[in-house]
Amino acid sequence: MTNLRAESLELSLGEVLYLLDRGIRDVQASEGLAVDGIVGPNTRAALDRLLQALPGLPSGRGMFVRSVKHVGTIEAMLARVEHVGLNWLAFQAIWQYASKKSSVWSGFVAHAKALRAAGRQCWVWGFPWPGREREFTEVMVSSALACGAGGLIVDAEAPYNDAPAAAPTLLNTLLPAARSAGLRVGLTSYGAPWNFTRFPWAAFAAVDFVIPQIYDIDNNQEPGYPQRSIAAYRGLGFTRVIPACPTFGKTAAQLTALHSAVAPTHGAIVWWDWYNSTQNPFTWEHLRAFELP
Repeated sequence: MTNLRAESLELSLGEVLYLLDRGIRDVQASEGLAVDGIVGPNTRAALDRLLQALPGLPSGRGMFVRSVKHVGTIEAMLARVEHVGLNWLAFQAIWQYASKKSSVWSGFVAHAKALRAAGRQCWVWGFPWPGREREFTEVMVSSALACGAGGLIVDAEAPYNDAPAAAPTLLNTLLPAARSAGLRVGLTSYGAPWNFTRFPWAAFAAVDFVIPQIYDIDNNQEPGYPQRSIAAYRGLGFTRVIPACPTFGKTAAQLTALHSAVAPTHGAIVWWDWYNSTQNPFTWEHLRAFELP
């Protein structure tokens, strides 16, 4: 059953019909059909194809990867994935900046393909900047298609605070392109949304899943922080929540305590990140020991 945000229930019939008409026309345009707003046999077939083509969502244990130089050779990566029991990796594709050229990575494609051949999932993630939506979309979608990724993870943080028009612009560019390519789209952002009340949460609620960054570096978010974060995201309208735990800034005891407090309800968890996991000898074994409900 689809969860509706309260704001959606306040729309008039005319507004609902207008949104439906615009959405139908966008699908028709992206599929090369006659753009008439009528859901005839061809449009219905296109809708069925798009819905059936969407791959599964992230499931099991995942980890973010900033650079394949951190994971080493393909053989080393696969051995570590097998040992720890990781089910998916998210490879960085782009990091955008306000005043300089974006950093773009493509060297992970061979690693991602090998990961998929081993029966694991791969995703691509990127850090966007307002005003550079077209470049972000092109890099993310092309990177995902190049390696057969399940979808895209948007790491939207500080640049979108106090920028109410930026998030809708990004999603209006990214979502149609991702959907046309058969890709899922997720958001990753702050773990404590109550500390970022000016972030445009409502605009991002259209994504397929959300990954709150439950890092709590200074251990100052009080007991129950992971579950409070998950509950807060649900309250914002996100229906599938995948917590992201840190592999940095924690002692072995603190990491154990954090893991004991996290109870993912959608069969998925992810850690930030591969590089930091190599810095403390106890980290990999703690990840391996984590029991996913």
